[in-house]
Amino acid sequence: MRHFVDLKRSMAPPGRKSAGPRLVSAIGRSSVWAYDSRGMVSLRSDQRARIPWAAALSLVALAMPHALSDVARGVEDGSRRTPDGSVPHPSPGAKDGAPVPQRIVTVAPNSAEIICALGACESIVGVSKFCEFPAELGGRSRVGGLFDPDLEKIVALRPDLVVLRGRSDAVEGLCRRLNVPLYMDKTDTLPGIETCIVELGERLARQPEAQALVKRFRDGLQAIRKRVADRPRPRVLLTVSRQPGKLANILTTGRGTFLDEMLGIAGAINVFGHVDMPYPQVSVEGIIAQRPDVIIELMPELELTDALKQRMLDRWSRVGSIPAAVHDRIFFITDRHCLIPSPRYVEIIAKVSRLLHPEPSLDP
Repeated sequence: MRHFVDLKRSMAPPGRKSAGPRLVSAIGRSSVWAYDSRGMVSLRSDQRARIPWAAALSLVALAMPHALSDVARGVEDGSRRTPDGSVPHPSPGAKDGAPVPQRIVTVAPNSAEIICALGACESIVGVSKFCEFPAELGGRSRVGGLFDPDLEKIVALRPDLVVLRGRSDAVEGLCRRLNVPLYMDKTDTLPGIETCIVELGERLARQPEAQALVKRFRDGLQAIRKRVADRPRPRVLLTVSRQPGKLANILTTGRGTFLDEMLGIAGAINVFGHVDMPYPQVSVEGIIAQRPDVIIELMPELELTDALKQRMLDRWSRVGSIPAAVHDRIFFITDRHCLIPSPRYVEIIAKVSRLLHPEPSLDP
């Protein structure tokens, strides 16, 4: 089962035309979408999804021990202080004379990967419970997820920087009370990954490393674009979540997300790229109407055996005359980071590109 750690409405922007009730759903006012175990948006399909998001976050805040308020009272003036009340001194090389963070808590696997890629892994003292990469973070303290942060543990780790992806009233409020700097991870798009690399590089006085990492990221994307530049672009359905064992509660990607951008770079057309909703829920009827040439399912938690793969393919073949099923162009990607937008996402885009355009002649 997927883990969900941040609640937001999945509603179309006001004034935008609906894609039609049988083709795509706004999921409804009683449902939500959330960052799941990889920091990726996914649908909460259990009954708890019907709890209003603000109320759910307030439950986390109410669970905060009263002892935290005592710690917060130690911050009486407007100066930048560490959680133990001391005022840190600027470190050489820090941007604008600000101190370089030495004790970082990341409540997202995305930013943990970026910080380590910048060569500052030793500065991370706490990570999300979903953090799996790199391996050297395996022994770091776990601070929960975005929906269920362990506030006591965050305080005990005495962070001088907290990195957050998505919104958490509990974590944001805690940082305000303790006067701990908070950085909001911006990895919801591929350009956002670059922004995150650059900004964290500045905070960590790792500007040269950040520039080199951005260059490798851009070069990787450009190599994929070049590989498929002159190829026909198949129409692709990308699924990011659905009900286990059946074709229901299918979540895909709409316009402007890093997954939508990924399909474009890999040489495809997103069949739901016209939808102005980041992660819409779509019906089987809507999928049939879009007639995708290829279906790619991102399933990072799946142990895909040959028997299970065949059952999943058989299930798609029974839904109607979809070109992807007729021509055996249904694929499953189970890499653990296939839904984590980080610098490593170039690997996933390259894999998708080769599934869509397998011609050996395209490879250098």
